[in-house]
Amino acid sequence: MAIFISVWGVITCGVGLFMLLKPQGFADAIVLFSRQDYFHYVEIISRLVIGAALLLDARNTLYPLVFEVIAKILFIVAIILVFMTEKHHKTFALWAVKHCLSWFRPAGFCALILGLWTLYVSID
Repeated sequence: MAIFISVWGVITCGVGLFMLLKPQGFADAIVLFSRQDYFHYVEIISRLVIGAALLLDARNTLYPLVFEVIAKILFIVAIILVFMTEKHHKTFALWAVKHCLSWFRPAGFCALILGLWTLYVSID
């Protein structure tokens, strides 16, 4: 069983449900989080940690290549965020909330499906 990937699947399901059921609440949470001093650093570190967990646990799933690709994408995004200033990162987050709110519900549905699929392929 791929423990790290299963945990990531549960978290993805939770975030997906939140986006699906309360897209405005999700948007408000992004705005609130973006105001924190540690926002930029948590975004970078969380992507590195999740990427490492997915990469380390990928071989324990039915589709290791999928999780290796997702991990590498997370690493690339983390590297981009390192070179992006906090100011630009916050500006982008607020822009996304304002212009992409109508996409949160469909994205939540996709995240829920991805999370359920992740749980399915991570359990022996």
